[in-house]
Amino acid sequence: MKNKSIYKDAPEYCAYFFDLIQSDSLVFEFEKSKELTLDVFKLISPELENHSYQPNKWTVKEVLRHIIDMERIFAYRAFRFSRFDDTELSGVEENDYIKKVKTTDIKLADLKEEYLAVRNSTIGIYRNITTEMLDFNGNANKQTYTARTLGFAMIGHNIHHCNFIKTRYLQGKVE
Repeated sequence: MKNKSIYKDAPEYCAYFFDLIQSDSLVFEFEKSKELTLDVFKLISPELENHSYQPNKWTVKEVLRHIIDMERIFAYRAFRFSRFDDTELSGVEENDYIKKVKTTDIKLADLKEEYLAVRNSTIGIYRNITTEMLDFNGNANKQTYTARTLGFAMIGHNIHHCNFIKTRYLQGKVE
């Protein structure tokens, strides 16, 4: 990311995600990472949907479920903060979320449809947001965020997991 000032306004763990992003345009990067994710969906054969690269690791569909769940949560936080809501928001335990859903019963096509619905909704939030709305400080999980930092964190998180699926789950398994 070109604008390094965003790093100072976010929790330290976000820097890794920010480093995966090439430009400072939220909407452009949301669209670009959406295309990356749709390309990953195309690579997943029925035989690989429930594949895990090692025992006790999430399956491909669980990783996709995680991307969707976290975007939904981060977008909700961003929406609240963009409306100048200073209510402290709680954290989430991502592993508990995955344990509660039986992804083996979910069709990959349904996950793709849900991903698109969530991502398009997120883009809708960011498409008409002002600078002031982007930069309001809110608190979630005892850390300070802005709608801007949450947006870039969502994008980087999405890219991270797509890259991980390609390198750990699909490496040598697709043409």
